[in-house]
Amino acid sequence: MKQIFALAFLTCTPLLGMTQTVDTHDYSAYPQMAQIEIAQIQAPFLDAPNPMVVTYLGSQMNDYAYFPFEADNGAVYDFAYRNNNLGNLPFGENDGLEPRDSGRQLVGKRFTLEWEYELSYIVCCEGQNNTYPAILPRIKEIQLDVER
Repeated sequence: MKQIFALAFLTCTPLLGMTQTVDTHDYSAYPQMAQIEIAQIQAPFLDAPNPMVVTYLGSQMNDYAYFPFEADNGAVYDFAYRNNNLGNLPFGENDGLEPRDSGRQLVGKRFTLEWEYELSYIVCCEGQNNTYPAILPRIKEIQLDVER
């Protein structure tokens, strides 16, 4: 019986080294550029109100996607590459650049949005489009702010 257990243990041990799990709370194994990108996305949210009232700056698809909103204090919150709940608002991919995009009429409008952290990913580095899992803020709910 001991021989069977030892054989099973020795057979399965190499497989343990082949399994890689991604700890999305510890980004030290990621390239430095990816770590910086994650920190830059998370930083504005450290003191962010929830819900928040923000102005939509217009999405853009350049080397990477951008889906930015700006608060009255100048803080910019980018929700690109997230599983955002946008309701029935017609946001587009290039609202900031293309007048024909569906969400162009939303640029400059104010919104009340509620956000939460969720497992997502970043796209990085230097145009390589590599993806790295990360816990990032996403839009949980968004509504056009009609009070102003």
